[in-house]
Amino acid sequence: MFTAEFFARAAFLANILILLPVLISLFKDERAQLQVFEFTVENSSGLRMLVGSLWLAILLLSVAGLGNPKFFIPVLMLQVIYKANYLLFYVLPRLRNYGLEQTPRGLSLSFLIIVVLWPAIIIANL
Repeated sequence: MFTAEFFARAAFLANILILLPVLISLFKDERAQLQVFEFTVENSSGLRMLVGSLWLAILLLSVAGLGNPKFFIPVLMLQVIYKANYLLFYVLPRLRNYGLEQTPRGLSLSFLIIVVLWPAIIIANL
């Protein structure tokens, strides 16, 4: 049947499948706009490197998490914390001040799904 470890591996696999194409597009062309933010955030090489470095670290740790999911549960915790902060302190004020058109909807939705689902996986694996 489905175990807590199965769901943890599924979360790590989801991280990999989401992050791999995002990272490829992020580092592909320095002049390219930050498509992942749906052109709602000003492009800069510093921001691209900061975000890309964090997401690359999560990708690499997620690969390791496939082999030993319980040990790497803190990676999922980190994601919940930073994504919840992004939603609370960037997305919600941006929605209120500029509306849906100026908010990265796809990224925000994926972050919301992770913030809602990962805690159950984390708790089941503690």
